[in-house]
Formats: sequence, C-alpha cells, structure tokens
Amino acid sequence: MVGDFVRESLDLHLFMARIMKEHATFMQIGFLPKDVTYTAQAEEFKCQYDEILKEAIMLGDCTASESVLQSGELVTDKTLGAEQKTQELTGIYIECSLTAEELKFHPDPGTIPPEIIPNIQALNEKAKTLTTSFAEFKAMVLDQVTKCCLFTNLLPSQYSHIHKEALFYLKLINRLQNNQFVNSRVELYEQKVFWDDIMGEHAQVISHLLDPSEKNLISKAEDFDRLFKRLERKLKGEGARATQLEQLRQENIQATTAIANFKAMSTDLLLGCQIRSMLTPLLTDHTLREAYYYLRILKTLKLVYLGRG
Repeated sequence: MVGDFVRESLDLHLFMARIMKEHATFMQIGFLPKDVTYTAQAEEFKCQYDEILKEAIMLGDCTASESVLQSGELVTDKTLGAEQKTQELTGIYIECSLTAEELKFHPDPGTIPPEIIPNIQALNEKAKTLTTSFAEFKAMVLDQVTKCCLFTNLLPSQYSHIHKEALFYLKLINRLQNNQFVNSRVELYEQKVFWDDIMGEHAQVISHLLDPSEKNLISKAEDFDRLFKRLERKLKGEGARATQLEQLRQENIQATTAIANFKAMSTDLLLGCQIRSMLTPLLTDHTLREAYYYLRILKTLKLVYLGRG
C-alpha cells in the first residue's frame, strides 16, 4: 500500500500545486498598481507553490500514475505556450521550466521504495500549511471586494471559485494524512457535485470575459453553464442510487469532453490572437486541465486506498 499513498499524494500535488500557483498569478494580474501589498503576497504564494511543485516533480518522475500523466491534467500541449504568452502580455514572471520538466515525465514503473514515505508526508504537511494560508488570503480579498473596499480586474465570483478549489485541495490532503479509506461511490458523488459546479462556473467566467462581439463563443459558454447546472440538479434530485449514478456518469463524460474541447479551441484561438476578450491563454488552459482531471475521475474512479500501511 506504500505505492498507493505515494502516488495519491504526488498525483494530487502535481495537479493542484500548479492550479494554486496559477490562482496566485491570476490574482497578481487582477490587482491594481496601488495594491502593491496584495500583489506581493500573491507573488509570494506563487513562489511557494513553485517550490511544492518542484519537489513533487523531483519525487514524481517515474512515480506518478500513468493514467494521470496521460490525462492531460498536469500539463497540456498548450500549457508552455500559454505560460509564455501570458508572461509576455502581463510582465509577470512564470516558472516555465517546470512545465518543460513535466512534459518529459516517465510513467510509474510499479516499484516505489518505502523510504520515500517521510518525504511524501512532509510534502503533504507543507502543502496543507501553505494552502490553509492561501485559502485565508483568498477569502480576505473576496471580503474586501464584496465590501467595495478593493477593486480588482477579477470578478468576485472568480475569488469565490478559487477559494472553493483551495478548500477542495485541503480536504484531499487531510484524507491522505489521516489514512482515510473512501468508498468509490461516495467519492464519485462528491467529485461530481464539486466539479459540475466548477465546470459551470468556468463557462460563466469565460462568457463574461469575452468581448460582446464574440456572440457565438458567448452563446456556447452559456449553453455549457446551463448543461452543467442541469446535471447538478439531476444528481441532487435522483440521489446517489447506483443505476442513476452510472447513467449520470456517462452524461457527464459527454458533457465534460465537450467543454474540454471548447476550452482547448478557445486556448488555441487566444494563442493565435483570434478572440477579442479579457481572457489570457493561461486561464483557458488552466480550466482545460481541470476538465481533463474531472474526465479522468469520471472514467477511471474505482475503490482507491487513501491510507498507508
């Protein structure tokens, strides 16, 4: 079971540490010049998540799960270009070398030495402490924005969105550190409730950050928002009975594949300067990787051991 604990931990950090560091980048982009203290705090969080990601990369090559490496959730074929273009557009430094390293990853050969466990436990604790602080920072900024004490170029709903994702990360770290077993049906239900909401919010944000002239793309984004709201309502209405859950899983695979294709197309168009918007290519690639994560969960989730021993 050593391998399960190690792989679960590294798979999580390779995905979520990158997501968190990009949240910090998006916050940096959103703050105005007068709010230098907030900008500096976001920069510090970004640098600290770079360190988490560096450590996970060092431990994860030949250790991370093959299904995760093949899913596209860690990096896509667009991520490096999206980082470079976003850095060029914003002037904010992005550690692109980490992406280049991940693109060269090799899959897990099936043998993980037990002596690696203390390193993984320490990494989990480090990520837990950092993410607790980052969640508090996000909540504080959201509070300031909603009280009209702070103006940023991110929507209030974006701060709420990234705060939820930090809490989700913390929940999964705590499960790992507390040796928790999770029933696959319960896990699928929890993941579906969470990611249906997230996918719908992605569609909302994309539709609001597109220029009004992009009527076709806005219409498609709004369609996806309605689709995921409907799937979320169906789950809550039908409960978690096995037959309905399996049917909903298949519907979600179709819906998530479709929105992933939409996000991939949008990223390509942004990289080619073919969309009028306030979107950066890193933002759409970021949401694309989250869709790929959800797709892997939907397609491969089975009874997973989240403890060790």
